[in-house]
Amino acid sequence: MAIETAVPRSRRALLAASLGGLAALAAQALGRPAPARAEGETMVVGGEYTTATSVTKIANYTTSNTVFWGASSAGTGVYGTSSSSNGVLGESSSGFGVYGSSSSSYGVLGDSNSSYGVCGGSFATDQPAMVAQSFGNSTGLLGYSGPIDPPAAPAKTGVYGYAVQDASTRGVTGRTTAGRGVNGLATSGIGVYAAAGTSGTAFHAQGRVSFSTAGLATIGAGAASAVVSPGVDLISSSKILCTLEGNPGAGVTIHRVVKSTADDYFTIYLTAATTNNVKVAWFLIG
Repeated sequence: MAIETAVPRSRRALLAASLGGLAALAAQALGRPAPARAEGETMVVGGEYTTATSVTKIANYTTSNTVFWGASSAGTGVYGTSSSSNGVLGESSSGFGVYGSSSSSYGVLGDSNSSYGVCGGSFATDQPAMVAQSFGNSTGLLGYSGPIDPPAAPAKTGVYGYAVQDASTRGVTGRTTAGRGVNGLATSGIGVYAAAGTSGTAFHAQGRVSFSTAGLATIGAGAASAVVSPGVDLISSSKILCTLEGNPGAGVTIHRVVKSTADDYFTIYLTAATTNNVKVAWFLIG
């Protein structure tokens, strides 16, 4: 019977084989760093990775400690960007989705380069710098001032401002150099509504005021009346105040005002025909 005999390998061959295996392992490790998957493992930092197709997730389901912290002495702590979706998205089931705080600057800043444009032949706004929306029919944006707990958010409110420190507080302030400080629009409701208690003032204006439901009517010489169309619907409870702004003649004054709610005009009557062209200032309320 033939007996097979093992051929011994030289020390140089064994060493070469070992070095070759180590070199392969090193190349593999350099080409694909081992990911950190548990507490205390090393995380690879630095570099740019543009071929990731799956989510990189760091989770903490055990304690209430911060999961991820980005810090910088002068730059941005955490930066998120997207070409067509959210740059940064924050969600929470019971806390804040996104919380911003600063000791010397803005807590949260929203910035947009989108402008007012024309879409489909009609004017339409593009994208604002910041949007706050309530899907539960609550308040979209709540702003309050002072070291107080936030007030209860009123239902079905777009923007709610609240401040109660003293007599100088302002719930909402609007300011402009040439346009409208506060603009209120309504299709069929109330553009701006002001209310106050028995000791407060519902509306206070400092400076000149202008009302579209006020104007001047002219009664020509020899006439005793003038018809005015105020440009709004007249109702039975509408109140019309009239004042003479001239001399219609001796003993002549305003006699009465008659409304036509069906045709939305009113007629100003004098006690007699005026001897001169005379103006009558009128103010429609309600």
